[in-house]
Amino acid sequence: MRRYRRWMAAFLAAATAASISVFPGLALPAADPFAEFHIGASDSDAPQRTLSIARYGRDAEGGFQLSGTEEYVCKLNRVTGDANLFIQPAEEGVWVTVDYLTDVDGDSVYELLDGGSAPVWEIMDAQGDLIPAQDGPPVLDAGQMYILPSELLVQHSQQAAQNRLAGGVHALAEAPESSAQPEFPLCVVTLHRTDPAGGQDLEEVFYLQIYEDVLVPFDVSPEDPYYDAVVFCLFRGYFTGTGGGRFSPDSPLTRAQLAQVLWTVCGSPESAPTSFTDVPEGAWYYRAISWCQQTKLISGQGNSTFAPNSLLTREQMTTILYRYARHTGSSLNATANMSRFSDLSSVSPWAYNSMQWAATNWLIDVTDGALLPKKTVTRAELAEALYCYDINLVFQGF
Repeated sequence: MRRYRRWMAAFLAAATAASISVFPGLALPAADPFAEFHIGASDSDAPQRTLSIARYGRDAEGGFQLSGTEEYVCKLNRVTGDANLFIQPAEEGVWVTVDYLTDVDGDSVYELLDGGSAPVWEIMDAQGDLIPAQDGPPVLDAGQMYILPSELLVQHSQQAAQNRLAGGVHALAEAPESSAQPEFPLCVVTLHRTDPAGGQDLEEVFYLQIYEDVLVPFDVSPEDPYYDAVVFCLFRGYFTGTGGGRFSPDSPLTRAQLAQVLWTVCGSPESAPTSFTDVPEGAWYYRAISWCQQTKLISGQGNSTFAPNSLLTREQMTTILYRYARHTGSSLNATANMSRFSDLSSVSPWAYNSMQWAATNWLIDVTDGALLPKKTVTRAELAEALYCYDINLVFQGF
């Protein structure tokens, strides 16, 4: 499937209009918020995450040495790359700092630099620009709305990673020569206010991770062979995650889930009620299965049942997708040489044509010379099939 890597960039349309969503960050220690913090993005969420953070402090010569590793439990505000941060102070004397969590050595432990009297975090000025830390930071006017664009945060995150490499401006002890900075920058935005009564510095802290066009699940890595397929399907709305910022790529696929995906791909059309006795009205898959029955994409299991929770095999999935291609008028061309597959004899006769069609159009992975027709399909494998279906049968010649 990696032969298609980065093809999806040609097909990603403009993101939908941004909407403002409010997510609470981790407030330390302000009892009452002294400023509003809003995120405007085409997509965002805020799952609770545990971050491993290596804290670095300056030594006597001013270099950065590891001082300890800690774990932080926080709400991680995940946003798409079109995001803007909207900050509106409710009190006078509010100022904003931005720090960057990097991972220059790629060990999944983020570096945070504590510069002491010479901090490396940045300050937001009244124009929304980020400037080096300084004494007497610029304060924001109460009631005024200030905008901090994610594009600026991405640029400064990338520069922070370069600065922390060996030979960089803020080089870490034993830092590598080149950066393994994560693909999605992670920033810490802190709203400050000095309590005029007690003189205490109050803080509201927000952890922010910036993605590109879609929020990539935590359990899908750029190194996974199905990464592009999952991102593509999420962007086009074919799939949703499974909660908590996850996709569960290795979870087996059920008949109801495939029905739901195909129904969603076709625009969630209305249909007559289903006659299957094991598909209760009100179930999350009811309308999808009703439509699949009406269009004859997925047949029943006998005795007027559908078996929505039954798992799908590769040959069953390809048969359903083959019917879907016929239903949508896509090509049914099948030219793959089936004799080259070591397990051809295990393909059910009713699935032969669809397996040949799927192998022709790369809808299933056959790089090991086996069709594996009876293997249970995972969510990631369906994403790969839909990805290749769109590229080879929908966008071909686009």
